[in-house]
Amino acid sequence: MVHDKKGRVVLSFNNDSFKHYLLLKYVSKASDPEWEEVGFVTEKLISPEFWIQLQDYARADVESQGGKLIGYEMVNEELVSHEKINSDLWPTNWMWVIQKQNFQ
Repeated sequence: MVHDKKGRVVLSFNNDSFKHYLLLKYVSKASDPEWEEVGFVTEKLISPEFWIQLQDYARADVESQGGKLIGYEMVNEELVSHEKINSDLWPTNWMWVIQKQNFQ
């Protein structure tokens, strides 16, 4: 965890650590029984659609607290940022960054 020049908390994740974060933050505390069941399944058995749904949920949660969730990837040696996933496939080569005023 790092603080940027504006005093915001900045967290960065590789693909695997971001998936782990999503499971811990949103699935393990879910009130929806279907989401709770996912916590007992190996990550490899979770569908790309579900990962994208979790990422969308996380983005909405972070934005509701005044923060940002951004995905980054290298394309032709250039860093490209993404506000959301525009595919049916999970982007395995992205890095994820969360910026918030405080981290909860």
